[in-house]
Amino acid sequence: MKFTLNTATIILWALFLLIIIQPSHEYLYTCDPNAACGCSSNSASVSRIVGGETAGTSTWGWAVSISIGGSSLCGGSILSSSWILTAAHCVSGVSASQVTIYAGSNTRFSG
Repeated sequence: MKFTLNTATIILWALFLLIIIQPSHEYLYTCDPNAACGCSSNSASVSRIVGGETAGTSTWGWAVSISIGGSSLCGGSILSSSWILTAAHCVSGVSASQVTIYAGSNTRFSG
């Protein structure tokens, strides 16, 4: 296959642009100020967890970590002052005395 200078130049530029310009899956989380649960005073940027990103303190005020017996961790969401929603496998066969809920912190096992 024989390329002319123009075709080769176009191909090189196309490859360059594909390498340099990568699509972003990031978007700014917005909150409805009229929502019953309220809104965080901090805005949050949301994207895929590739490499991770630091969460600001209290950015995700409804998210909690759940410790079972002081070791394993699961995530959960605050539904009300009395209820936390989590996956069933996290608490299956576990007594309430073994469960610790951590809220309002970015540090593991604190809150």
